[in-house]
Amino acid sequence: MSRPLQMRSSWVNRVVTGFDAQGNPVIIARGEPPTVIHAGRYTTTELWVSGRGPITPGTADTSTQEWALEPPDGGACFRIVQIAAGTGGGDVEDAGHAEFQGAHATETLVYVTVLRGDVTLVIGGTEIVLHPGDSVVQQPGVPHDWQNRAAEDAVMVGVLLSAR
Repeated sequence: MSRPLQMRSSWVNRVVTGFDAQGNPVIIARGEPPTVIHAGRYTTTELWVSGRGPITPGTADTSTQEWALEPPDGGACFRIVQIAAGTGGGDVEDAGHAEFQGAHATETLVYVTVLRGDVTLVIGGTEIVLHPGDSVVQQPGVPHDWQNRAAEDAVMVGVLLSAR
């Protein structure tokens, strides 16, 4: 029997490694991620954001900066996205995040894996139903839409790499 998935702060335990002031390897953060965005049909948990390289370990939690759909220029973000059940084709209104509630294109290379539920990926006139374990490489500038037409919420994990 599978447990029902609910995106609540206790569902995700994020662990971030780094170095202390003496240069010793340590856990610099663990527990609930501090940034969870509710945007229409999507609930996004920001796990980490990095800027342009070279990337060096630090103690600042970069996931707490102002949230944006795309990572900083030359940077990346790592996130979990829950898509509400029965939400296909932009049918959940959210004026504050309208730019990505339907088909949209970003200046990112995105690696996505479905963790739970079924997600319909819409690319032009093609629709593909993705199941847990299915992965997508979403190339920059390609209009796409992530939909959940099922009766249960779906969850994906993704890494977004800036193409700028």
